[in-house]
Amino acid sequence: MPSSQMNDPLVSIIISVFEQLAYTKKCLSALKHTLSDKLSYEILIVDDSSQDGTVEFLKKLEYPCRCFFNNEKKGFAKNNNLAANNAKGEYLCFVNNDVFVEGNWLLPMVEVFKEKKDAGVVGNVQKLAFTKKFDHMGVVFAPQGNPRHYGQGFFRHSFKGEVKKWSAVTAACCLVKKKKFLEMNGFDEVFLNGCEDVDLCLRYNRDGMSNYVVHDSVVYHVKGATEGRKLFNNRNSEILLGLWKEDIIKNESVRDQVLHAKTYIFRGLTRPFATNLFKWIEAIFIYFRIKCLRGS
Repeated sequence: MPSSQMNDPLVSIIISVFEQLAYTKKCLSALKHTLSDKLSYEILIVDDSSQDGTVEFLKKLEYPCRCFFNNEKKGFAKNNNLAANNAKGEYLCFVNNDVFVEGNWLLPMVEVFKEKKDAGVVGNVQKLAFTKKFDHMGVVFAPQGNPRHYGQGFFRHSFKGEVKKWSAVTAACCLVKKKKFLEMNGFDEVFLNGCEDVDLCLRYNRDGMSNYVVHDSVVYHVKGATEGRKLFNNRNSEILLGLWKEDIIKNESVRDQVLHAKTYIFRGLTRPFATNLFKWIEAIFIYFRIKCLRGS
């Protein structure tokens, strides 16, 4: 690779890892396969004190990889902020180590920033790695303020071919401009392995920017493999709502009513034992009420 590309990569891909060495190897292999001739890039990997051989593997990697090693666990937000502050690229692409990319996934995301001057965080569509069902097409907010992934369990792609605006996107795979991300002080480190991405997107929204999903960019995610995520779910949700509930209910959840209702209705039909009956009935009511109002 030319020295100019080594010194000035277009994209810095950032991966926070804790163990799961097999996933990390597969993730890096997919990145190399899809990006080798497409654009200039570097890969920054932050290891969160793994004990499974990950450290030894990472120490053997050469350019375009640069690795950082923690002596103690610091979590997703701190790890990604560390890498962002050491990145050389114009863009930062955050990728979980259990996300496997394919095809032309990154260039369409970069193009959004050229086409949409208000672009803040740009994400893509994600499918479950093992079942191939859709898992994420964007984040919507419930009437109570809780964030949900639109499209979970869907069999059909709702917005194929579109670059669609969403209230938020997941950081399992997303792209930002480095300069703006650093100006925003990166991910809020009060969160521990969850809700950092939603909080970041809401801060971009508050700053007059928008978050988009490129629906022709599709990656595969091993859902639930991120270490420590479930452990802190309730804590992170409480912090998020403490910071944003009023704004979410006033702004985001109003815009998201139909999309949230649609995804929650589908959840009730496919996962009834994981669905609140009263919220499911409420979602049906909201969906048809708004549909009728729009049709009148």
